[in-house]
Formats: sequence, C-alpha cells, structure tokens
Amino acid sequence: MEILYHKDLRNKDHRELLGYLPYVKLSLKEWLFVDIRLNERAAPKLTIDHVAEAVHTLFKKLEGKLYVCNDREILMIIRWGKNNPNSIVADNIGTALPKDGCQVYVHEPTLQGLAKLEILITYKKPETSTSLADVRATRRENIILIADDDMYMRLLAKKAMPQNYTIVEVADGNDVIEAYKKHIPDVVFLDIHLPNVEGTNLLQQLLAMDSKAYVIMLSADSSRENVKTTANNGARGFLTKPFTKERVQEYLNKCITIS
Repeated sequence: MEILYHKDLRNKDHRELLGYLPYVKLSLKEWLFVDIRLNERAAPKLTIDHVAEAVHTLFKKLEGKLYVCNDREILMIIRWGKNNPNSIVADNIGTALPKDGCQVYVHEPTLQGLAKLEILITYKKPETSTSLADVRATRRENIILIADDDMYMRLLAKKAMPQNYTIVEVADGNDVIEAYKKHIPDVVFLDIHLPNVEGTNLLQQLLAMDSKAYVIMLSADSSRENVKTTANNGARGFLTKPFTKERVQEYLNKCITIS
C-alpha cells in the first residue's frame, strides 16, 4: 500500500492518524513514527508541499500514511521493519532536498516499542574547503565549550568529560562567539540564560556561522515548550540542570566528530 498524502488535514486535528494506530499496534516494533518540521531558517522557496511531495515519492512503496498538518509540519508513520536503521530515512530525505540540511533527533522507542524520529529541515549554507566544519573534522583533539555563568554547573559538566578532552569555559554571553571562532569546539553546552546575550540568540549566531555546530542547550526550566523551541531553533539537544554525567555522555557519544 502506498503512503497516503492528505493535504486536507491542514488546521484540523489528527483523528485520521489516531484511527490508524490500532492497526499499527498489531506489529508495533516494525513501524516508525516520523515528525518532519520546516524551520523558519529553511530556504524561502521551500514549502511544506515540496517536502511532502519529496517524502511521498521516497516512501510511497511502503505501508503507512503521511499527513500534512500545517505549513511547517508533516507527520508520517511507515512500516519500516525491525532491522532497518532509522538514519536512512533522514539520509534519503536530505538527498531529496539538496539545498537544505536535515538535523535528526532519534528518540528511544516507547514502552510499547514504537520508534520515533524527528527531522528538522533548515537552511544550509555552502561550505568552502576552509570551513569550520572541515577544521573540526580533521582535528584529532576533542574540544568542548561550556558556556554557563554558574561555576558549579561548569564544574559539573567538566567532571562528566573524559580527562583527555580540552575544556573551554565562558561565563558571559559576550564571550561565546569569540571562544567558538578560536577553538571550533566539537560540542557546545550553552546555557539559555547567560549574562548580556541570551543563549537562544547565541544559538542562532552559531548556526549562521557554522551550520554543523553541535549545540546542547542548558536550563533549569525543562518545560515542553522550552525544549521544543530550542529544537526548532536548531539545537541538537537539551539538558535540564542539574544534569547527570550519563546524560552528558549520551550527547558526547552522538557527536560524530568526537573520537
């Protein structure tokens, strides 16, 4: 069965999707739930219809459904199989949309076994041979930038790092961009509420300067809206303060330039 494309669901609820879930439950571990969002920083001419058509073309031979919810979000549920890597879905979508970059957030399967994948489509500037990403990829040293005005939080983060990592600390929002340019870190742990410049503004500046910046936002406020906003703005993750060593290590393990 082809994936069904429903343009008529705009500004409506997801009753059709919910009605499909009882069928999915019969073989839950074979299915993949995909949330695709078009970021405000995406290419101006790229619309949700373009994305939907590309995704539908890629996966139309699979069993499942595709829903265009509004001008910036698509929900898709497909029978992907038990052994197929979820990253292939994002890779295929990235290939179909060459002018835009896909940032991927993989969630742990639900208690029932349903896997979830979030794909954020955002503008990706062409990179030169001397880009920050090239420098970082060819460097052997692992560098972490911790931007937090709380000395205890910086110490907590440092203790979670392996001893062979180079740790750069800043406590003021005014110092973040300069520290990033100087050290080109593999991972940035960035507090949302820094003195002088808010972390959310710094996140946008970092991504404008380096589209592959790997930024994890920090905050004591772990509200759903806060987490979703940082993800929509391009952050690779969110840590609630105080955080654990295990959570910090999870993000380090996901960074492809960490060796």
